[in-house]
Amino acid sequence: MTEDSEDEQFDPRTLLNDEDDHKVHLFIKAGRDGRSKGACPFCHDVFLKLLIKCEADNDFSFDVITINCKNPPKEFREISKKLPTLVHGDTVLNDVDDIEDYLDSSFPNNKLSLKDPEAFKIQSNVFTRFTYLIKDVTNNSQLLIDELDKINTFLRHRGTKYMCGNEITSLDCSLWPKLQHIRVAAHYILHLSIPTEFSALWHYLGSAYEHEAFVKSCPSDQEIVLHWIRREASPKEYLQLTKEEPKYSLDIPSIDYVHYK
Repeated sequence: MTEDSEDEQFDPRTLLNDEDDHKVHLFIKAGRDGRSKGACPFCHDVFLKLLIKCEADNDFSFDVITINCKNPPKEFREISKKLPTLVHGDTVLNDVDDIEDYLDSSFPNNKLSLKDPEAFKIQSNVFTRFTYLIKDVTNNSQLLIDELDKINTFLRHRGTKYMCGNEITSLDCSLWPKLQHIRVAAHYILHLSIPTEFSALWHYLGSAYEHEAFVKSCPSDQEIVLHWIRREASPKEYLQLTKEEPKYSLDIPSIDYVHYK
């Protein structure tokens, strides 16, 4: 796998004429420098899935191209209106669910999709509660804590390493980036942390941090904060976040772990 960076001269449409017809190209949000990984949980989701596919199949190959959302090149706008976007031959997809279905049907080695209605339902509201809180739609932080508690309780009672069992599925690839945004942005902006007593949830996050694919696809803490920070943030604070050495919150508190089979 190779990772390329987008600049003003880059023409995404040339990828459709790539000599390697089997290569997949993923366009994701660029960071504030216009080149590094930006903080979009949906881009992270697809990037993570591609890395896991790559680990399972040595013949699988893909590129990652970062796109400046504030000034996307005209050539990119001609093939897609949003990120993430996946290009494979003549196929262009920019819906996360469509991308997942396409990857599993076109590259069936290590399929990630798995229908688990109970697991899906238990986590379905957590990111919405977070966005409502951080965008000042509500100031009731207990609503977010309650959703995190539901996931923690579910994981503790189910007794598996991941949401749907002991193998990574697409649900983990979707939920992990969202939990990372909650962990980092809620702590920095709202001074709200995931309770340490949610040991099963922390263990679940720890399982992501142990996975090379998650670490490689994870944006920095600063990028996550900049993605969510309110417009009234001071210029000094904003500048500091853009100038700091990138940091990554990939540790977990010292807690008693639930024993998993």
